[in-house]
Amino acid sequence: MTVRPLALLVTLAAGPALALNNCLEVDFADRRGLAELVVANDDPTNPFRYRPRCATVSEGTRIVFRANPNFGMHPLYGGLVSGGMATIDPTSPIGSITSGTEAVRIPVDAGEYPFFCDFHYTQGMLGSLRVVPQLFADGFDPAP
Repeated sequence: MTVRPLALLVTLAAGPALALNNCLEVDFADRRGLAELVVANDDPTNPFRYRPRCATVSEGTRIVFRANPNFGMHPLYGGLVSGGMATIDPTSPIGSITSGTEAVRIPVDAGEYPFFCDFHYTQGMLGSLRVVPQLFADGFDPAP
């Protein structure tokens, strides 16, 4: 069987689409409509992973980042990891969190905001938040 280059390109393009920081479309936990979302490295089987790693939230959701044992050991930055290199985004609403055990951010603009642990991103300690204008998963607000 001969594989033509165009057919191979179409096959590769049909694969799962990556969002930022290695999140697949199916990885995004739908948390629209919640007042608060906690993102923490509290997985007892892997302390170098955020839970949830990838999430969709509504604009104005209170995001609580928690670090175990603290952000001194797991400094968190808003930014992109690509090709094994981490780049801090100085415009990210996540900003930098380098001390304490908890920090709150409230993104008010729709967009995707990747984040990473500066010490452990190569071990998979990275993720992304998608902020959308819809309050609920179906896109409709409840009746008044």
